[in-house]
Amino acid sequence: MTKRAAGAPSADAHVAGHDHVDAWERWAPAWHGVFFVLLGLASALALADPHTSWGQRSGISALAVVLAGWYGLWAIRRRVWSSPLLHVVAYLAGAATLWVLLLVLHEAFFLVAFSGYAQVFGFLPSPRSAIPGAVVLTAALMVIQGTTTEDPAPAPFLIAVAAAGGGILLSLWVDAIIRQSQERHRLIQDLEAARADLAAAEREAGTLEERQRLAHEIHDTLAQGFTSIVTLLEASDAELPSGHVNARRHLQHALRTARDNLAESRRFVWALQPEALNRTSLPEALDRLGARLQQETEVATRVVVSGSPRPLPTATEIALLRAAQEGLANIRSHARADEVVLTLSYLGDRVILDIRDDGRGFDTDDVEHGAGDLVGGHGLRGLKARIGALGGVLDVESTPGEGTTLVAQLPLVDAEPEPVSRPPG
Repeated sequence: MTKRAAGAPSADAHVAGHDHVDAWERWAPAWHGVFFVLLGLASALALADPHTSWGQRSGISALAVVLAGWYGLWAIRRRVWSSPLLHVVAYLAGAATLWVLLLVLHEAFFLVAFSGYAQVFGFLPSPRSAIPGAVVLTAALMVIQGTTTEDPAPAPFLIAVAAAGGGILLSLWVDAIIRQSQERHRLIQDLEAARADLAAAEREAGTLEERQRLAHEIHDTLAQGFTSIVTLLEASDAELPSGHVNARRHLQHALRTARDNLAESRRFVWALQPEALNRTSLPEALDRLGARLQQETEVATRVVVSGSPRPLPTATEIALLRAAQEGLANIRSHARADEVVLTLSYLGDRVILDIRDDGRGFDTDDVEHGAGDLVGGHGLRGLKARIGALGGVLDVESTPGEGTTLVAQLPLVDAEPEPVSRPPG
């Protein structure tokens, strides 16, 4: 008989996805049975004793029923071992009072003392609190035996003391074993958590490695191929005689298409590579994008950072960088803007990137229904899906002739900087 596996259920109560059941919970029905069997046996012996008067029989029957009900209320219905210490003490005090009254009526109820020790060690919070209870119970037994026996022998007293001492030592020993088992259980949980973290890190590393491989493949095949096509078309355009107007027009169209696809493939390479933000922060990467746009198109570009910059998960930073790339690519190709402002805001629970231009704008309904040039390739719909997968929101506000504002919002969580590197070029 041990104390509730050395404590009530705690955070350690779940092992490998299954609910952990304390040892006392598993054995409680058996100990309930022991109590009722001993109480019933003692009552039967007392009632069958010819020296027991009818008055004593009535008292024994009433007290035994009350004691059984008291035990059923606290031990079975309320599971007193999981209750506060004051409730446990209240139950034990009531049970001890009823038991002493039964002992006064008949000595057969000494049998219930065995269950009494089980309850002291089982219901009190720890062996340290159970030891005083066992001492009090042993002292009560000795006092009752000494007062109810005309010529008490020393042997029963020695047996009671030895039994109480043995029970205390056994309880302490079992408690030490249980504590050691719980410590090992915590160590196993820590190891399992570390293994899960390692597996997640390995998966992340594998994902990043595959993204980098795809980026290199696109760069070495599609991007290089488009570069060669652009070079050849430019050379052909330069050598084409001036009289071939239709051929020149088709050649210019092919050259424009090749350049657009080259730019798109480079954006794919940049977005895929996890090294896009190494040795530079997200605000610095946005500064580089803005400076590049201004250099290429002479559009006045500003980057504004609001709040305190903080490290973000790689997926979040790449998604925001991709949003900036997509927004600036659309501005470069369609907006005809004079000014562009990128604002990165770190708020309490989210990070927001908005890209505003004063260009010609467009009808957002066309974008939602798949019309217009802005949804070619991945476009805004693909970007919206990408940000939505991270728990974020992408909004586009635009009116023809009044410019466009693209707003990307993502949950803001603390994260350690992850090893990524810069884009090529």
